[in-house]
Amino acid sequence: MKIDLNYLNRFGKIDIDEDVILDKEIYKDSEVRDIKSLHVSGVIEVNYEDDVILNLDMKATIVLPCAVSLQDVLYSFETTCDENLGKFEEILKNNKNILEISHILWENIVLEIPIRVVADGVEPSNTSGDGWELISE
Repeated sequence: MKIDLNYLNRFGKIDIDEDVILDKEIYKDSEVRDIKSLHVSGVIEVNYEDDVILNLDMKATIVLPCAVSLQDVLYSFETTCDENLGKFEEILKNNKNILEISHILWENIVLEIPIRVVADGVEPSNTSGDGWELISE
């Protein structure tokens, strides 16, 4: 998701309310198999101290592997992203008029991923499998 820093400088803030598609390269090394939907709403603004502030609400549905059967499980969540990116002049100098915030969104999604999910109808405590059986705990 790219933000035009010239527009931000002129108006002081940008209102956001859109569906975002993250590049699969961002999450290729994670357990996330797919991001079905990601809706971002909120504001990006330059405050009185000349800092760039993100105040965003995110709603997402991601696909994770079931901890027992490895089948796809849809996991939905809502979260907020409140970030201070630093001084506007530094950001403008380092980013050449375009600020890419996809990695910031991804960092906030990672915080919401549970350690494990189990698909509906799957018994989480297997006591036998192919060539093995639990005799005692």
